Amino acid sequence: MQKLPLWTMFSNNYLQIFLNSTVMRVILNIARAELRYFFYSPVAWFILILFLMSGSGIVLGNLVNMVTQQESLIELQGDKFEGFMNSPLTTAIIGSSLGTVMTIFFTFIPLLTMGVINREYAGGTIRLLHSSPVRMRQVVIGKFIGVYAFVCMMILLLAVILFVLTFSVKNVETPHILSMLLGFFLLAAMYVAVGVFISSLTAYPIVAAIGTFTVLTLFTAFGGIFQGYDYIRDITYFLSSSGRAEVMLGGLITTKDLIYFFSIISLFLIFTIIKMKSVTESKSWRISAGRYLMALAVTVVILTVTSIHGFIGYWDVTRSKLNTLHPNTQAVINKLDGSPLKVTLYTNLLGYNYSNGAPEARNAYLWGFWSKYRRFYNNMEFNYVYYYDVDNGDSSIYKMYPGKTLKEIAEKYAEIYNTDLSIYKKPEEISSIIDLRSETKGLLMQVEYKGKKTFLRTYQDPSVFPNEMHVSGSLLRLMNDTTPTYKFLTGHYERSPMKFGEREYGGHTVNKGSRGALINMGLNFDTISEPDFSGFTQDEVLVISDPKTLLDKAIIDSVNKYIDGGGNAMFYTEPGKQFIMNPILNHVGVNADPGTMVKVNPHDMPHKFGGLITKKGTEMADEGKFFLFRNGIIKACYTAITGASPLSYSDSTGFKTEPITTLKNEKNTWVERGVLVVDSAAPLFNASEGDYRLDTPYPVGLQLTRKINNKEQKIIISSDADMMSFGKGNGMDYGNAFYSYTVDNRYPVYHNFKVPTDIWLTIKKVPAQTLKTLLQYGLPALLLVAGIVILVRRKRK
Repeated sequence: MQKLPLWTMFSNNYLQIFLNSTVMRVILNIARAELRYFFYSPVAWFILILFLMSGSGIVLGNLVNMVTQQESLIELQGDKFEGFMNSPLTTAIIGSSLGTVMTIFFTFIPLLTMGVINREYAGGTIRLLHSSPVRMRQVVIGKFIGVYAFVCMMILLLAVILFVLTFSVKNVETPHILSMLLGFFLLAAMYVAVGVFISSLTAYPIVAAIGTFTVLTLFTAFGGIFQGYDYIRDITYFLSSSGRAEVMLGGLITTKDLIYFFSIISLFLIFTIIKMKSVTESKSWRISAGRYLMALAVTVVILTVTSIHGFIGYWDVTRSKLNTLHPNTQAVINKLDGSPLKVTLYTNLLGYNYSNGAPEARNAYLWGFWSKYRRFYNNMEFNYVYYYDVDNGDSSIYKMYPGKTLKEIAEKYAEIYNTDLSIYKKPEEISSIIDLRSETKGLLMQVEYKGKKTFLRTYQDPSVFPNEMHVSGSLLRLMNDTTPTYKFLTGHYERSPMKFGEREYGGHTVNKGSRGALINMGLNFDTISEPDFSGFTQDEVLVISDPKTLLDKAIIDSVNKYIDGGGNAMFYTEPGKQFIMNPILNHVGVNADPGTMVKVNPHDMPHKFGGLITKKGTEMADEGKFFLFRNGIIKACYTAITGASPLSYSDSTGFKTEPITTLKNEKNTWVERGVLVVDSAAPLFNASEGDYRLDTPYPVGLQLTRKINNKEQKIIISSDADMMSFGKGNGMDYGNAFYSYTVDNRYPVYHNFKVPTDIWLTIKKVPAQTLKTLLQYGLPALLLVAGIVILVRRKRK
């Protein structure tokens, strides 16, 4: 092969640079001319001013509303107002505002792009372009850049308003705002590319505007089209623009979404080039059709490949990493050894949450729920089983549709949901595949890992799908040989974890339909009547809650032996029945003293009060309120107490005993030793009946710990058993802390994200309203004057 002289190589390189610079110069000249056109167009000025007024009105309107709320809440609550904890201001003001602006933004773009190409045809200048040495791709790209530059100016004006607004929010999340603006710029570029193409299809600007609006609406709706059909559903879903910019509004930037926008922009620019070239070519329409299909096929392939898990890059710019699995959840997933994790979704045509498991919801299920888990563990397999059936013994559906068989009812449901009944298995078919008798037959997932299986449930609430705590608990069930089990003593009318009455514990233990139930977070519950604790394990915790008859000596001795062996336990007693539990409590140096705690108040019965959870109590687990307390967001944590006696204790048995729930010692608080009538006149302190007060807070909940057998033994004692009942909110702030503490905080897997800090506004109401007026009306007025001046000078020339 002949080598070129060195000077020839250099000359070729310089020639290439020159050619490239010439191409860019032509493109920029076309873009400059297009941008100049907008500055001389009354319609463009009108759109610019209208967009600025509406955008600033929405953004600053949100600011004024939040300022008004803050000042009102401070007046009402004083120091108790802890800021906008539930709605961080970066999202509440800026994020929601930009989301609203985006929804109306695509109504402005068609008006700007409706004459970009067809203006050349109407003016006859298209012939000059065709006969000039300028290539069609240079014309298309130049015009796109010109229009997009004007649109960017519109967005930048809004960005200036956001910049001013950031000084009104304490600790505003700047990276999050930049992510929002990035999504806005990319979405705008896509809109402009679509508008440029549509304008090349018709000579009528109004038709082009309507067509652009229609196509943009179609792209938004693509994600819901043909979702009930295999293979096609992925094509339409990947082509859909719905939710992509919104993800960036939420602070998550992914390569999948970035490539989507660049691909769709390129696709429509290529479409425009193909259309403009077809006008000058005397070739069959099939050639152009083939080019369109080829460009579309390449785009679909790119979008499909770049959406494969494992090829997607993520950047969560939020301060608390809200778009990423919590580190605790990631730690659980990291324990998986790479073996396939198989998930089967069981969807009942006649059950709850059907719409979330229907065939047309499959992509929403995969990308809306599982994508954040597949980001960290990609070896997942998904299967889908559709059936129709009712719960055992449930005749309600037959009463609702009298005289109809289950198959006839299913046929009508299939007709209502516009689905094919043939893909749904009959009751006898589904029962031969899986035993669902212990489950409510609604939307249900079964997860399988290395031969072990467990259920992952959905819930009848707005969120529907399980939280990270539920997924982590299910994965731990699959990975561990044993699961912690709480064994409740029965046979003496104790509170039961298997019942759901007002005074029972089933609501927070085994209620499979409850998002807060511990069984859904990986824990097990059982009952025992004749305890034999000779072979207890670390994963077993004894619970005795409010027995109402005397315990046999054999049971007491067995429980004491369990304690001596280092077993963890939870003991609950009640006023009037202290003598039943004291033989066990005394064994660990605790006594439930006679009497009932009373706190006289005009709003409720005297034996009901808010038990203050001590600092030590808040350290037991990462319950939500405890987490906020430790981070200084809330000032105190309480639980609802209904009848409790004071607990006295000593450290003589080797346990370190610390109060975790107390009642403040006040003048209207004492221990009532006489007859307490709670539904009559307020009781009076009577020392002659034995009533007494303490100089220190009254302990009603204790935590006992000691080192034994190379482990830390943990015991919880409460003199109120009602606090954990269904009727009292399952412990309120305590929630599941007792349970978590006694299994060394291995379960449940908490996922409290870093508390937000952008929860305060630094501006007052009057300045905020003034700022809104200036930016919503003053700035547009200046632009109006500038536009009039430019247009008048242009007309004179």
